[in-house]
Amino acid sequence: MVQDDAQEYIEQGSKFYELGSLEKAMTYYQKALDYLKATDDKKTEADTLLEIGNIYIEQDDVKNAQNYYEKSLNTYKNTEDSIGEGYALTGIGLIHEKQQRYADARNDYVEASEHFEAKSDRERKAAVISLIAGTYESQGAWEDAIMEYRRSASLYRKAGNKSKQETIHEKIENLSIERGKQKTSRNEKIMAVAYVFALILAEVTVTYVNKETGLVIEALILIALLVNSSFSVSYNYGVMLRSMMALPMIRIIGLSIPLMQIQPLYWFPIIALPLFAAAYTIMKNQGLTRQHIGLIWGNKKVQFLIALTGIFLGTIEYIILQPKPLIGVFNPVNLITASIILIISTGLAEELLFRGIIQKNAENVFGIFLGLLYTSILFTALHIGWTNIYDLIFVFSVAMFYGYAFQKTRSIVGVTLSHGISNSFLFLIVPFYAPLLFHYLPII
Repeated sequence: MVQDDAQEYIEQGSKFYELGSLEKAMTYYQKALDYLKATDDKKTEADTLLEIGNIYIEQDDVKNAQNYYEKSLNTYKNTEDSIGEGYALTGIGLIHEKQQRYADARNDYVEASEHFEAKSDRERKAAVISLIAGTYESQGAWEDAIMEYRRSASLYRKAGNKSKQETIHEKIENLSIERGKQKTSRNEKIMAVAYVFALILAEVTVTYVNKETGLVIEALILIALLVNSSFSVSYNYGVMLRSMMALPMIRIIGLSIPLMQIQPLYWFPIIALPLFAAAYTIMKNQGLTRQHIGLIWGNKKVQFLIALTGIFLGTIEYIILQPKPLIGVFNPVNLITASIILIISTGLAEELLFRGIIQKNAENVFGIFLGLLYTSILFTALHIGWTNIYDLIFVFSVAMFYGYAFQKTRSIVGVTLSHGISNSFLFLIVPFYAPLLFHYLPII
C-alpha cells in the first residue's frame, strides 16, 4: 500500500513537472519521498531525489540542488545503479558549471561519462561529452571544445542519432569561425615572447656563465609566471603560463640535486620525477583527460610508423653530438633496462609535458601553427646546454615534427616511442657502432 501511494505521488509529480508547474511537482515528489523512506525501494528513492534536484536547479537554487543530487548519488551507489550515478554526477557537474567552476564540472562530467560507457550507453555519453565541450567553449578554449564536440558527434554517429550528430557539427563549424575571430592581445604576445627570451637567457647563463646566476634567473621566471598567470584576464593565457611554470621548476630542481655521485643513466629518471609531478598537477588543475593530452592509441599503424622515426633521428643526433654511451657493456639486459628508463624518463615525461599539455594550451592561445612554433622554441631552449648550434637546429626540427604529428593524430604514443627510441640509439646503441657508422660516412 505504501509503495502504491508513493508511485501515485511520483506520477502526479511527473505530470506537473512536464507541465512546467515546478512547485506542485516538488510537493508531490516530497510526499513520495516520505513514503519511500519507509520502504526498501532505494532505486525509486534515488530517482525521486534526482528529480527534486532537477527542479531545484531549474529554479537556480544550486545549494538545494547539490544537496539532493549528492543524496541521489549516494543512494544510487548503494543500489549499484551505474546509469543513475551518471545522471547524478551530471547534475552535480551542471551546478559546478553554473558556479563557473569549470574544472570541477569537467571532472564530474568525465566520471559520469565513464558510468554511461560502462553500460554501453553511447547516446548518454555523447550528451555528457558535449557538456564537457561546453565548459571549454565558455572559457574560450576553442581547440579543446572542438575536440570534445568531435568526440560527441562520433558517438552520436555510432548510436545512429543523425539529428544530434548534425547539430554538433554545426556547433563545430560555428566554433571554428568564432576561433578565427579571437586574437591574442598585444600585451600577451609581448609577454609570451619575453618569457621565451628569459628562458633562453637563463639557459645560456647556466651553460656559459655561472650556474648560480642562472638559478636566480630561473627562480625569477618562475615567480613572474606565477604572478602573471594569477592576474591574467584570459583563461587560456593564464593556463598556458601555469603549464610553463614546469620549465624553470625542472631546471631549478635539476641543478640543485647533487648528481656527481650518480651514474649518468639515472640522472634521467631523477629529472623526470618533477616532470611527471608537474604534468599530473596541471592535468588535475585543468581537468584534463587522457584524450586531451594524447594518452590514447589512435591509429596504431600510424603511431608505429612515427615510433620508427626514432631510429633515424637518434642516429642523426649521434653524428652531431657523439656522446659517450650510458652503459658500460653492450648486452641485452643493459640495453633493455636502459631503453625502458629512457623511453619513460625522456620520451613519456617530455612529450606529456611539451606536446600533451604546453602545446595544447599554446594552441588555444595562439592557434594551431603559432602554438606549435611557440612550443617548439621552448623545447629547443632547454637543449642549449648541449653547446652545439647544429643540435639546436636539429632539436627544433624534431620538435616541429613531433608537434605536427601530435596535431594530426592527437596522440603522443608515437612521438613518445620515437623520442625514447631516438635517445636509446643516441646514448646506448650507436656509440658502440660508431666506427662502423663513420666508415660509411667518411666526411664526418
